Amino acid sequence: MAQKKIFTPQMGPKGQMTLPKEIRTALEIEEGDRVLLRIEGDGKVVLEKAIIIPASKKDGFGEAAET
Repeated sequence: MAQKKIFTPQMGPKGQMTLPKEIRTALEIEEGDRVLLRIEGDGKVVLEKAIIIPASKKDGFGEAAET
């Protein structure tokens, strides 16, 4: 089983925080990318890299699709 790592980034005055490099690397998140944040029933927040679908290819789907 993979070892869990816990990070504690600090929230700034505007509600912003920096994702640790290890998380950005693992999720292949780069400057300008979008992420999905989802609150689960047990109060956990899940962060995933968002895949943006161009408007010309949406076919009725929203702006972002889960990975």
